[in-house]
Amino acid sequence: MPVLCRQLLIVMDELEVSQSILKRLENPTTKVDCVASLSEALECVIRKTYCLLIIDFHISNIDNTEIVRILRAAKHTPILALTEALASQEKIDLLHMGVDVFLEKPVDAGVCAAQAIALIERYLNVDETLKARVPIAFGTSLVIAPRYRQALVDGKPIELTRIEYDLLYFMARHPNQVFSREQLYQYVRNDCFDLGGDEAMRSHIKALRRKLAGLEREIIETVWGVGYRFIPPA
Repeated sequence: MPVLCRQLLIVMDELEVSQSILKRLENPTTKVDCVASLSEALECVIRKTYCLLIIDFHISNIDNTEIVRILRAAKHTPILALTEALASQEKIDLLHMGVDVFLEKPVDAGVCAAQAIALIERYLNVDETLKARVPIAFGTSLVIAPRYRQALVDGKPIELTRIEYDLLYFMARHPNQVFSREQLYQYVRNDCFDLGGDEAMRSHIKALRRKLAGLEREIIETVWGVGYRFIPPA
């Protein structure tokens, strides 16, 4: 199964601390952005999809609850707040606004990183569970219903094998992303790519394309020398 990159955002004007946290979190599958102001943070949150925001509330003179409200208005992303000592009511108010976890300053970078990893795993697990139940719809042209493992073209169900359905669902979840035949094979078979895997994938893709022929144009595009990508129907 292909590994997708996680993205985190650290909002802090203490460079040494932010870099220390970054070094503990960044790896080949985790990308960490660091900014030093609320305006930069909001721009990043609007432009990118993060699985965690680590925010030092000291970065702005704006009330803490207002900071959370602004970020929550943009995206519903988990928030790990770095704060001075807060009164119980302040914590309650911030929890109601959407803060997930507090760490009081001075922050231990190791503890912060460990808490961040725990939050990310919890968020991604919940996110995947929800996604697994929510239909993927491209207008009325193509609807994929995970709960029933069914795909409909212009409202009419099409008969798909288990592998054909898994291929369509996976690629539709990652539109415009290119996958090799090996990556697709590992996803649908949950097995190592063997000698016959390449030809097997060609055959499954060919059959899937034939069953999706009712669409106005082909939605599984060949990227020569690389693999395939899903192009959403208009």
